[in-house]
Amino acid sequence: MDTLETAAKPLLTLSLIVEPDRQRLARFVIDAVGVLEGDVFSASARVVPLLDTLRSDGLSASNTIEVRLALEDRALFLEWHDKRFALVMLPRTPDPQKVDKLAEQLRFASESADPELLKRRNRQISEDLERYMHEAAAQIAEMESVLEKKKRELEASIHQAETDALTGLYNRGAYDLRLREAMLRSQRQHEPMCLLLFDLDHFKQVNDTHGHQYGDEYLKKMARAMRAAVREHVDILCRMGGDEFAAIAFCDIEIATRIASKVLNGMDGKVSIGIALCRADDNIESLVGRSDAALYEAKRRGRGQYATEDDTTPGVVGHD
Repeated sequence: MDTLETAAKPLLTLSLIVEPDRQRLARFVIDAVGVLEGDVFSASARVVPLLDTLRSDGLSASNTIEVRLALEDRALFLEWHDKRFALVMLPRTPDPQKVDKLAEQLRFASESADPELLKRRNRQISEDLERYMHEAAAQIAEMESVLEKKKRELEASIHQAETDALTGLYNRGAYDLRLREAMLRSQRQHEPMCLLLFDLDHFKQVNDTHGHQYGDEYLKKMARAMRAAVREHVDILCRMGGDEFAAIAFCDIEIATRIASKVLNGMDGKVSIGIALCRADDNIESLVGRSDAALYEAKRRGRGQYATEDDTTPGVVGHD
């Protein structure tokens, strides 16, 4: 027995409680000597009396002894109760990486053979897993929040790019896209769809007489009249530019004329309207052409009324 003076490289720390723990310690010692290329026979002969010493030092169910297997230079020894017991002198100083690997293997083997350590490790793994799950859930929630924010920002940007700043209706660029989509929907699903074109009567005169601020309010009034005449989130309203507006309404001619009448009433009969029904063989140019021709007919007949592509007697709306 040597007095414990200098620090050494620990390979294994094992808590011995009952008799089978001594046998486990002996197995670990012999395995370590073999890995480090020491004399296994000499180590075996040395470890047997050390196990007896352990018993005499008080190993029992009520007295736990913590034993450490350590390496200092070429010397392999056991330590407990601040005492050091030499096991074997190795032929050469082991490679540090080999020693680290051995220590990891011994640690894992000792814990795997200890039911209580296994329980603690399983509890730790469960706690770690639960923590990781909470952290992952928090990260996912944060990512979803960021994505939702980006989505809202994108939608707002798209809405801004498609919206007429003055009236809040779709602008000309959005109108071209929405009309194409609506026409394809109508033709594929055999759903009636009408295109209504609006032109404010004598708007230039309104601007010249009352000023541009009044003219802007007049355009906003037209937008409100159109919104009041159609179904929200179903029909599509656009400001083409200047005093020209359009409505894409998913309805037949009869309902489209009711929409036109409501807009006329809302604008005190000071708007001309042309209406055309989408046909199965239509393209954008043909549909817009018929609606535009109907608008021209409404103007030709004196303005302040609507005309359909087929109706040569435009409806005239009186004022309430």
